[in-house]
Amino acid sequence: MYILVLLGIVTGIAAILLLINPELCFEFGRKYFVSTKFQYGTAILSLVLALALYFASSTTRFPAVFEIVALFTLVGGVICVALPPADFKSIVSWELKVFLPYGRVLGIWYGIVGGFLIYAAT
Repeated sequence: MYILVLLGIVTGIAAILLLINPELCFEFGRKYFVSTKFQYGTAILSLVLALALYFASSTTRFPAVFEIVALFTLVGGVICVALPPADFKSIVSWELKVFLPYGRVLGIWYGIVGGFLIYAAT
C-alpha cells in the first residue's frame, strides 16, 4: 500500500514539474534517458515495481486493475532488457521529440494518475 502512495506522490511531483516547465523536463530526458544505464535501470526498476504492485494489489480498492498494471509493467521491463541499446535510444529519442509539444497535457495526465494511485491505495 505504501509503495502505491509513494508512487502517486512521485507521479504528482512529476506532474507539477511538467506543468511548470515542460522544456526543462524534456531537456533532462534528452540528457539522461538515452543511455544504456538508463535502459537497464529501467528494466530492473520495472521488474521490482511489478512485484510491488502485484503484492500490494490486494490492499487496494481496485485489485484487478493493479494486477493488470503489474503484468504490463513486467512485460515492459522484459522488453527493455530484450531491446538492443541502439533501438532503445532510438525509441526514447523519438518519444521525447513526439511528446515535447504536449508537455503540459502530460503533466495534467500525470496528476490524474498520481491522484488515482493515492486514492486507490488509501
